[in-house]
Amino acid sequence: MKVLIKPRVELVDLFAKEQVKISYRKLIEPNAELLFYNDIKEDEREQILKEIDVLIGPKIDEKEFNLYNNLKMHQTFATGLEEFNFAYYKNNHILLCNSHTHSKIIAEYAFALLLTIAKEINENDQLLREGNWDYTQYPAITLFGKTILFLGFGNIAKIFKEMCKPFQISYIAVKRIKQCDDPDIEIFTIEEKLEAIKRADIILNTLPSTKKTIDFLDKIEFEVMKPNVIIVNVGRGVTINEEELYTALKDKRIRGAAIDVWYNYPEVRGIEKQRPLPCYPSKFPFHQLKNVIMTAHRAWQSDALMIDLKPFLENVNRFIRGEKPKNIVNLDEGY
Repeated sequence: MKVLIKPRVELVDLFAKEQVKISYRKLIEPNAELLFYNDIKEDEREQILKEIDVLIGPKIDEKEFNLYNNLKMHQTFATGLEEFNFAYYKNNHILLCNSHTHSKIIAEYAFALLLTIAKEINENDQLLREGNWDYTQYPAITLFGKTILFLGFGNIAKIFKEMCKPFQISYIAVKRIKQCDDPDIEIFTIEEKLEAIKRADIILNTLPSTKKTIDFLDKIEFEVMKPNVIIVNVGRGVTINEEELYTALKDKRIRGAAIDVWYNYPEVRGIEKQRPLPCYPSKFPFHQLKNVIMTAHRAWQSDALMIDLKPFLENVNRFIRGEKPKNIVNLDEGY
């Protein structure tokens, strides 16, 4: 069985190192052949892609769809897959598996966002930079005794909950089904979400973008929120209605929001020169509001960037051995 690793752009140099290749080849099942995309000569790539059984890598360029004739499994680095063509995998009977290896990093970042907005750190920092010691202008709130609502209760939310333990917080969650293995969580179904939203002091949104989650928080949901509620969004931007969120913040109908996921993205960002520049993350001027923390979809980024392929290779090994892999994507649900 042939397994191809196609690294993300920012990791190409790492995977060019021979010691890295040797260490990963030791982790793969002995009856599998592990190949590295950037080792393959350009004039040989087309033929190699036709022979690959398993791909470990990012989204397949649609121009290459017809080349992966033998592909049986695609293990992605990503969690959210809204840009993937699910029909391609379904029509060609290809198993698609996403990743949750960076859940703890995103949970940590979400917790940092929450503390930053709750303690008004950005605004108080700016005041002191101006020589202003007025500690009453942007008062903090405490997390102690608050109620947190989890929109979705997957890996990120579960790790986030562990971080909240010292604060004597109450936990509620909206899930598709009532079943939950955590006795600390009061579960509401999607049909009951308004009742949950009414009780929330803090809303942590980790929902992916699917047909069922777009505008999950819309006009009616904002109408029942507490005026002091804080929203932290590390899921997907489109799960919260763009205009309703902006208006609620602008009119101060909610206390604030800390947002890492957005509605408008540049064509190119990160390691290459951004274009266009500037590129604002919404058609609404969130950047003019003082009650919002804004970051550029970077919750996953840290010194623990996904350089450890062991979890990916372990999942591929399960497939090679004929076992059921983890994190199989439901192609109908899109997650």
